[in-house]
Amino acid sequence: MLLSPDHSGVEPGHVYFVATPIGNLGDFSPRGRDVLQQVDRILCEDTRQTDILCRSFDIHRPLVSFHAHNAYRRLQQISEWLEQGESLALVSDRGMPAVSDPGQELVGWLYEHKRSFSVIPGPSAQVTAFAGSGFPHPYVFWGFLPPPGKARHARIEEIGECSYTQILYEAPHHMDRTLKDLAAVVGQDRPLVLGRELTKHFEEYWKGTIGILVAQNRDWKGEAVLVLGPPVSSEDRSEPDWNVLIDAVAELETQGHTTKEAIQLIASKHHISRRKLYNRVQKSRID
Repeated sequence: MLLSPDHSGVEPGHVYFVATPIGNLGDFSPRGRDVLQQVDRILCEDTRQTDILCRSFDIHRPLVSFHAHNAYRRLQQISEWLEQGESLALVSDRGMPAVSDPGQELVGWLYEHKRSFSVIPGPSAQVTAFAGSGFPHPYVFWGFLPPPGKARHARIEEIGECSYTQILYEAPHHMDRTLKDLAAVVGQDRPLVLGRELTKHFEEYWKGTIGILVAQNRDWKGEAVLVLGPPVSSEDRSEPDWNVLIDAVAELETQGHTTKEAIQLIASKHHISRRKLYNRVQKSRID
């Protein structure tokens, strides 16, 4: 067992999930710093990133990688360390671990094995962006979208069907594709707030629509949080003329579009559910 200089604030055999700054180091809580200074080991998403944080706050504890590719293999070691009475902390590169970063596997394991843990609250990009959006609650947090493929397509369909405020994370090199995918399914007129470089020197909050943001054709830098406002409520939205929309789909098909392409184009133009339009088109052809 490793010996810490002072265990007065941490418990042996206990795991601490510690939120770290999402940008501004001044947001790191005194309690979070104290825990990291006293635990026996710090589990971290990227040891290089956490080392920068530790050096900034005079934290000198052993760093152990814990990420998506080794989480389940690490659990055996974690079990041994806890059996020996060590105290452990888990951090992600930024923000709250186990939210959109590694940690859920460890939380589930701790419940299964009846091990004690604590969550040390602190900065969270999703909460920060939601507070700066002005959109109503409840909200749905999606984290990062899946990579291109069926899972991504299904997730964007879910986003298009959801009637609440919705929050997504995105890296700069994926922003253009994500915005275009959202525009095609959710609609270009959906209200959106962009939170970029949150809590940092070049922090930005921008409000508009998905279509306007796509048209800006930005050179994206820094990770972003996208907050989609809710669509117009069903009380305020008149029922579409389905026969007209079905005819519009048929017209596009005569022009060479596939049924799928035609439904996507018409649904996006009129801000309606692609699934509902598809069902209506299929029913009309059966009848």
